Amino acid sequence: MRALRHRVGSGRRSAVAALLLASSLSREASAQPRPVVLQAEVGVASPVPDLDDLGHCEALRVHAPFAGSFGPRFGASRCAFAEQLTAAAAIYTVSGGISWRPSLHRRVRLALEAEAGLGVSSGAGHALLGGSLGVDVSLVDGLTIGPALRYQHLLAGSASVDDLRWATFSVVVGFSSELLSRAPAPPRAPVAATRAPVAATRAPVAATRAPVVAPPTPAAPRVSPTPVTVAPRALPPAPSTPRPPTPPPSPTATVADGDHDGVPDPRDACPTEAASWLPDPSRLGCSLPDRDHDLVPDASDVCPDVTGAPHMEAPLHGCPGGLRIDGRRLRFDEPLVFDIVRLRRASFPALRELRSVLQALPPSVRITLVGHAAAEPDPVGRLQLAADRALALRSWLLAHDLRREQLETAEAPPPGVTAAPDPATQESVDVWLSAPSTTTSR
Repeated sequence: MRALRHRVGSGRRSAVAALLLASSLSREASAQPRPVVLQAEVGVASPVPDLDDLGHCEALRVHAPFAGSFGPRFGASRCAFAEQLTAAAAIYTVSGGISWRPSLHRRVRLALEAEAGLGVSSGAGHALLGGSLGVDVSLVDGLTIGPALRYQHLLAGSASVDDLRWATFSVVVGFSSELLSRAPAPPRAPVAATRAPVAATRAPVAATRAPVVAPPTPAAPRVSPTPVTVAPRALPPAPSTPRPPTPPPSPTATVADGDHDGVPDPRDACPTEAASWLPDPSRLGCSLPDRDHDLVPDASDVCPDVTGAPHMEAPLHGCPGGLRIDGRRLRFDEPLVFDIVRLRRASFPALRELRSVLQALPPSVRITLVGHAAAEPDPVGRLQLAADRALALRSWLLAHDLRREQLETAEAPPPGVTAAPDPATQESVDVWLSAPSTTTSR
């Protein structure tokens, strides 16, 4: 009997707890939906667990609670790091998730978020997971500000490539639709007039006089106008002198251009030397002297008799270093190394050297990136992997201030190149240089 009473009492307590929980959830669901919030976020980011590579993140997010403090959120962000984290120098994310913002005070709310989406790094997209913890302080109705700690994890999708994980400490500013939906102040009621209108008591006087009708006026007879004949005006006779015939166009004379540099021989100061790489501004059709053929004029070449490469640092301009110009190809002392598509950290010294060389080239020189993937057995997969590696290098160079109009990717070297493939770049990217195309100046 005692056991039966215990079971009945336990069942009653469970039923009461269930009713209280259902009542709480019903109040939360029936609460008036809160306005949509647009959030702008900026903060300092660092990879996890190595907190030695500071970067920055910017984001825009939308929180749309459908009942009480729960609701979905959507956002996009960009995080840029130093070169030690990722060769792409920036990670772009698009995500969605759930947000819970319980009230801690009349003007303070806790912000808990969980997200999942897509992140793009080095031209490749990967799955993204993350979450955040923050506090929103309401300054005025519709405007909030507060700190937030966010963690994001970009899955590499391959066992040979490390995942990217980073944490961001940021400041979040929120703009709610309450700013636009504030009700205006009610207008002041007009003062009612208390003076009663005076009623007119004078009756209108009825008109008893008959109207006077005027006799009709006889219409005047209609006279038709007499037509007037106008004689046509005589034109002067046409001149008898014939127009002179138009002379036939003279055939275009062919101008000789022996060196094919776009400058005709009569105006070419150097008719047997093509001026396309380093044109001399003082002599039309001539090139600046360059004894070692490294695209650095002898006047500014620190090492004029040793083949090197252009460089942004003056002491290294024209001297051999990690890169040198071999005909129309840039030779790497240490070729670039890839984790399938993503550049490895070991390639960063060569990447920094490549950036300095390409930035020092003349602006008219074209740069062609040709990827290689000799170890891939499938021919179609080999071409795709080679193109992805070239695109990854192009993305890195564009992210580090190279001119977009100079860079291009291709499956083969530029036309006119007969050099043998470099064995050192069978799993890397070749960098080829193309002379600018010149036209005749008129």
